[in-house]
Amino acid sequence: MEHKLSTTEDGQMELTIRWNKEQDDPMGFLYGWVAKGHLESFLRTFPKPGEGGNPTDADDAYHLALGLNWLAEHTDRRLELLLLLLRDQYKASWGTLAAALDAPRSTAKSRYQKVAKQYAEHGDYVDETGLRSGPPAEVKKLVADRLSSRDLQDNLIEKAVAKLKAGDRVRDRRNPDRQGAVVEPKWGQWVIDWDDEGELLTSGEDIVPLG
Repeated sequence: MEHKLSTTEDGQMELTIRWNKEQDDPMGFLYGWVAKGHLESFLRTFPKPGEGGNPTDADDAYHLALGLNWLAEHTDRRLELLLLLLRDQYKASWGTLAAALDAPRSTAKSRYQKVAKQYAEHGDYVDETGLRSGPPAEVKKLVADRLSSRDLQDNLIEKAVAKLKAGDRVRDRRNPDRQGAVVEPKWGQWVIDWDDEGELLTSGEDIVPLG
C-alpha cells in the first residue's frame, strides 16, 4: 500500500492512496469504506469535533452517524487483536499497552484479559509466532492458565526489580538476548548500561533481573 500527501498549486492538500486489491484489501474493506461513503463521514466529522460534520438534514446526519459507527466498530476489533499481539507475541509491558490506549495500566490489563478470553471462546489465541487456532475447550484452558501464571510471574518480577542494586545484571523482557547492568534508579525508572549500547533510561516494566 502506498500513499502520497502533497500540496496543490492553489494551496489545497491532496492525499493519494494506492492499494493492491489482492494483497492489501483481500476482503474489500477499504473499497467498501470508500464506496459506501464512510470515508466521507470520517473526513467531514473528524477535523472539526464541535460541528458534527455540519449535517444538512436528518438523512445527512444519519449517513454520517452510520459511517462513523462502521469505522468505530471495525477499528475497535483491529485494536483488540493488536493488544494481543503486543502482549503475547512482542512481550510488551502493561505500561506499553496503557500508553497505546492512553489509559491507566489497570484498564489496559483488564481490557487485554477480556479480549484474550473472548478470542479463546472461538478457539483463537496469540503466541510468539502470531495468531493461532485450536479446539475452543483446549484454548480456553490454555489462556486461563496463562493469565493466572503470568499474574504471579509479573508480581515476582516486580518485587525483584524493586530490590535491584547498582551492578546487578538484567535482561530486556522483550528480548532475552539484550542484557545489561543496573546503574541507578532515576525518576521512577532505571538507568541501565546495556551491553554494546551504553546507558539508557529504561522502564522498570521492561527489565527482568538475572540470577
